[in-house]
Amino acid sequence: MDLLTHALIGAGAGAASQHASKMRAGAAAGAVAALTVDLDYFIGSAQDPLLQIELHRHFSHSLVFIPLGAAIVSLLLWPLLGRRLGARQLYLASLAGYATHALVDTCTSYGVHLFWPFTDQRIALDLISVVDPIFTLAIALPLTFALWRRRRSSLAIVLAGALAYLGFSVWQQQQARALAVELAADRGHEPRSLLLRPSFANTLLWRSTYRHQGRWYIDAVRPGVLAAPVVYRGTSVPVFDRGRDLPDIPVESRMDRDIRRLERLAGGYLVWVSIERTNTGRLGDIRFSSVPTAALPMWGLEFDPAHPDVTPEWFVDRKLTPSMRQRFLDQLMGRVP
Repeated sequence: MDLLTHALIGAGAGAASQHASKMRAGAAAGAVAALTVDLDYFIGSAQDPLLQIELHRHFSHSLVFIPLGAAIVSLLLWPLLGRRLGARQLYLASLAGYATHALVDTCTSYGVHLFWPFTDQRIALDLISVVDPIFTLAIALPLTFALWRRRRSSLAIVLAGALAYLGFSVWQQQQARALAVELAADRGHEPRSLLLRPSFANTLLWRSTYRHQGRWYIDAVRPGVLAAPVVYRGTSVPVFDRGRDLPDIPVESRMDRDIRRLERLAGGYLVWVSIERTNTGRLGDIRFSSVPTAALPMWGLEFDPAHPDVTPEWFVDRKLTPSMRQRFLDQLMGRVP
């Protein structure tokens, strides 16, 4: 989730852990604690572009690390808030704020290592985008009122608003899944690895990705909200096949190891895109793209197959041309294609 939303939710949790007179100090501690969790983003290496991806949302987001992370935040905040709250209340506010971060990130698409070290699986519910202004406003407005008036009872509105929005997202996801299954059946497909994820900054338009006979099929579906549902047929691309796409890569070369790491991180949702002008290629995560119906991956690794032991480059492609932006807006508004 974006940092502003994390700070707001952490502030609400921190405020709820305190008496009315100390709500604002508790909110400050909770907000800082919630933001501290993402410091793992800065763990990385220029010689290993996958290290940052592997460790972000890793141990610092796990349930077992939450008490220790809260303790560290409490020590850091003691010079500023220690006398105001006291050791016990400062820890409670930090613990409440810290704990919200992983739970909120679990609702997004990238996922977190919630049960590390017992399992290395990322948990992702795919309910909301990492940036969702409506969700943020549903939290920010009642939280501002509660802190302004120092009313702990008003914090219940913050929780109710967040849960209501997530409940709506669950309903939308199920409606989107039904549309995607119907579309696959219309094509005569039996969809495997079907994945439904909200598009950027909303829960109205969903990206559908599924596998059938060695190809990824990418579409967009918009469940009916005060309007008829709309299906936007996209395209298909070959599933990444090591033997077909990169048959000559030596086993245990740098490229071989990085391919296996990226396969694990992407859950197998990979495509290979050759770049003829440079004789290189991109191995990208097909789960994410700038436009819901687009087949070009938003990020991944760029390799030079002729030099399998050279460090690959991490690419990020978020560009939106005017036509792509218009297509996204048309789909978001539910305009019939």
